[in-house]
Amino acid sequence: MHVSLWALLAASVACSGGERQVTPAPNQLVGTWRALEYMNPGAADSAHKYPFGRPPRGYLVYDATGHVFFQAVRGLTASAEARGRWEHADSFALRELLSDAAAYFGTYRVLAGGNTVVHRIEGEIPPNLGTTEIATPYRVNGDTLVLGRDSSVQWIFTRVRQ
Repeated sequence: MHVSLWALLAASVACSGGERQVTPAPNQLVGTWRALEYMNPGAADSAHKYPFGRPPRGYLVYDATGHVFFQAVRGLTASAEARGRWEHADSFALRELLSDAAAYFGTYRVLAGGNTVVHRIEGEIPPNLGTTEIATPYRVNGDTLVLGRDSSVQWIFTRVRQ
């Protein structure tokens, strides 16, 4: 089972690129965010409702140059063979590793109105179909960032302070 930020992004609206863009406010998205929760409220059981565990282990970084970086793992659920010697692991062990992790990088922009962020994915693990633009609703309340809607798949992050 591969569940990642893609599940959240896929549940959002794909971006056509014709929207008016604004620069993100320095106090809004720019910074490092640690994952607090990843939840699929429509899932039938806890394993699928919280596919990255509770709490998930991950970070999301928005920088001032318009770049975004995301990494998350479920934890140490993969076998010792898969974790310690992945170069020589069999296909089952490699699949196990990939299903418990997600990472991507690219650029981002905030659309006019300031409540939708568009991630332009340039590279990712596990690989998808190439560069993709995905629009996702977001809200920031103090040091809390919510990506997605309350009624759909969503990530909750807290801002990392020095």
